[in-house]
Amino acid sequence: MTKITLTLLLGLSGATVSWATMPVPASAYAPQAIGRIANIQITNGSAKSVQGGDANCENLSIDTRRVAYFWQHAVLSARYNYLQSLDQGDCQAEAQLQLPNRKKGRLSLDNATGWGVLQIHQTTYYLYCEACEGLMGADFTFPSVK
Repeated sequence: MTKITLTLLLGLSGATVSWATMPVPASAYAPQAIGRIANIQITNGSAKSVQGGDANCENLSIDTRRVAYFWQHAVLSARYNYLQSLDQGDCQAEAQLQLPNRKKGRLSLDNATGWGVLQIHQTTYYLYCEACEGLMGADFTFPSVK
């Protein structure tokens, strides 16, 4: 199944992402679908409340290890699925990524939901990592998956 077909299927079905019940093709994972990360830059790793929210994010942050973990385990999904899972009480943090061919993008990660959004110029990718729920917490264990 191609990534376009998978994305359309997920978007049209209205299903939230649950990869435990559906095999995910390797081509849907971020490194294969978008590219491997050449560089991660974090200007301020502190998490902030989602725009319009009032979550307490003071003890949450990201670093390059957490961003790399997310990228390795995230799969492409549809905007619809992201919007269905959006949590106004969540915390977000951002990183700048450099991908192959000098493409640069901004990755925004949501702590509680395991979702991330990558913006490269005018293109937006919605990514989900089931194992990444709670990624920014000090007690995150980096579970092995796949």
